[in-house]
Amino acid sequence: MHRKINTSSTKCANMGRLLIEKIKDLIRLLRFFVYRLLPCRTLAFAHEARWLSFEQLSDGQNPTFFGYHDKTPFSGDNSRVLAMSVSGDDTRAETECTPIQLGFFRRADAPTNKPRDGNFGDFLPFAETTTWCWQQGCMLQWNPVEPNSQVVFNTLVNGRYGSVLFAIDQQSVVQEYEYPIYSLDSGFQYATTLNFSRLGRLRPGYGYALLPDATAGVAAPEDDGMFLMDLASGGRELIVRLADLAQEVPQPGAEHYVNHATFSPDGRYIVFFHLWSLEGDRGRGLRVLCYDIESRTHRIVEDQKTISHYCWRDSQTILATNCDAARTWRYTLYNVVSGDVQDLNLPLAQDGHPMFHPTNKSLIVTDTYPDRRRDQHLLLANIDTNEVWEIAALYSPWKYRGQVRCDLHPRWDRGGDMIVVDEVATKDGRILTDYHLQRSSLYNDQKTTKTGR
Repeated sequence: MHRKINTSSTKCANMGRLLIEKIKDLIRLLRFFVYRLLPCRTLAFAHEARWLSFEQLSDGQNPTFFGYHDKTPFSGDNSRVLAMSVSGDDTRAETECTPIQLGFFRRADAPTNKPRDGNFGDFLPFAETTTWCWQQGCMLQWNPVEPNSQVVFNTLVNGRYGSVLFAIDQQSVVQEYEYPIYSLDSGFQYATTLNFSRLGRLRPGYGYALLPDATAGVAAPEDDGMFLMDLASGGRELIVRLADLAQEVPQPGAEHYVNHATFSPDGRYIVFFHLWSLEGDRGRGLRVLCYDIESRTHRIVEDQKTISHYCWRDSQTILATNCDAARTWRYTLYNVVSGDVQDLNLPLAQDGHPMFHPTNKSLIVTDTYPDRRRDQHLLLANIDTNEVWEIAALYSPWKYRGQVRCDLHPRWDRGGDMIVVDEVATKDGRILTDYHLQRSSLYNDQKTTKTGR
């Protein structure tokens, strides 16, 4: 005997849930408009930073951005700033992996490095790719041993995800690689690489959706994980298997993957995220691990708190934002060799994207996610004195949320005098904004730190 399904009641229930979600969205939107009526103020714990000028960089008609906070778009001599320009709608996830122009802005006073108003000229495109995402772009970055003339980026090679070494002055490909790159070591000997289709499926906005994921439905493939690619030969080796990682944290029904695999400054260590999707859309689990290229082993950096973003301070130390079970956010130093952990006393009780100053390792630039007014705060901090300076509060429109959000992702130039961010400041969508800093305001400011949160 078959039970008759009441389709009308099911439809009513679904419509009711949709109506509740619409009402919640409307309440959030009304709350946002109320908060926008309030005046914008410097964060209570921060000094107001002094800077010489700022400059907005755009191709003039299309959304223009760079990508993640773990690499600088500035060339070695600071004469060029890398960027990407897309002609599609930058508020839609579907725009990912459509053709995007790669190019740079050239300084008017190159090759000198003294900042002044109106430094950079027009956007000068040099290549195109279709393998990119809103959060991390196409991994466009300077060749660390030829940082003024050669770049590396991901693109299709023989119909598959690959990458190229490209000479921008000659407008020519120097070398093609059969695999995409995630990060490069400082000597341009090795690159980390991973399955960008699996990453894009399990973490939309960070991988690529252009090609199907051949590992879909496989919890932890034996032949997938984190790879080390030899940049001389183009070959790669699987150094961390997803199957092995899954055995370390048994999670029935979960699909495992890796992300954020970057080299230490000396190239010996690789810090990476091991993640797994929890069954029944219950979110994801996360551990942060460190792989030692010499010993060919990995160890746990953090598996109790949830690390969100990190950057290298030196060849053994990372700075990471993390939160505990009570959702308390901290900035923490981790020594990936000794295992020492030091929670900092910075008055920053929220997540951000930190990057260390290129020479003064007491200074970081970081940011916040949008507050109640949808303002994202661009900040400088001294991790020794716990002083914080606010450079700017930058409005992020309501439609830039989720996968298509426009995080500031602040990045230093090579000398520590300029900071460039991605933001939404024009009707054309995303642009890069370059802040020229007054160095004395960072190094010689003796005011007492505000401690309120």
